[in-house]
Amino acid sequence: MKTRLSIITVALIIMSACHAQKMKVANSTMPKTHTITLKKGELFLVAIADQKKGKEKLLQDYFGKIMPSAMKNGFTPLGQLHIDDVVKANNFKPNNFIGLFKWPNMQSIQAFMSDYTPEQLKKLRTPIWNEFKAHMIAIQEDKNLVMDQNKMYEVKTYWTKDMVQTNMIHKYGGKIILNQPVAGYEDLQGNKAPNQIVIIEWSNPKKADKFNKMNMLKSEREEVFYTHFTLFP
Repeated sequence: MKTRLSIITVALIIMSACHAQKMKVANSTMPKTHTITLKKGELFLVAIADQKKGKEKLLQDYFGKIMPSAMKNGFTPLGQLHIDDVVKANNFKPNNFIGLFKWPNMQSIQAFMSDYTPEQLKKLRTPIWNEFKAHMIAIQEDKNLVMDQNKMYEVKTYWTKDMVQTNMIHKYGGKIILNQPVAGYEDLQGNKAPNQIVIIEWSNPKKADKFNKMNMLKSEREEVFYTHFTLFP
């Protein structure tokens, strides 16, 4: 059973933070690598969306309402994966980037929900996004995700009965950054949740293309994005 109650709330905050904190710092002023620290019990969030055109003012207003309560309860932006290529996503046309965030625990989300009900949030979000997908991962042990701004990151979500086996990725030059089941999921269309999310580091897109042409990771359905990492300012 996927956790849905928390993601209804989480999903609304995530892309607000992304768009309200767009990257404006020159690459020369930033470190080449960054470590995202995740502790056991935290909830790691990967969010991706298709924002409607001309809704920047609504997004700003939404952000101003939602974020003070979210930040008060421990919601933390961790970075963003700018989308360079939508490799496979059916009719989904996300814009800009994939947001990375975390909550301290489920209690922090419930505290936020005492300020904003799912019904209130749904009324606010519907005019802003065509589609919104939020994936929640329950961290079972301490993790450090080392992200390099000079590398390419492939984000894959899978709809399968069992976890996809990824042991061949290293052979083709890839490095597994994250390979976890999706514990909670929400999208605007109410679609079936993926069961797994994988983030792979590649030195360049050609290596990722070569591996993907081999079609070694079998799944009923998948969504694939080529990205690069930057910090929030």
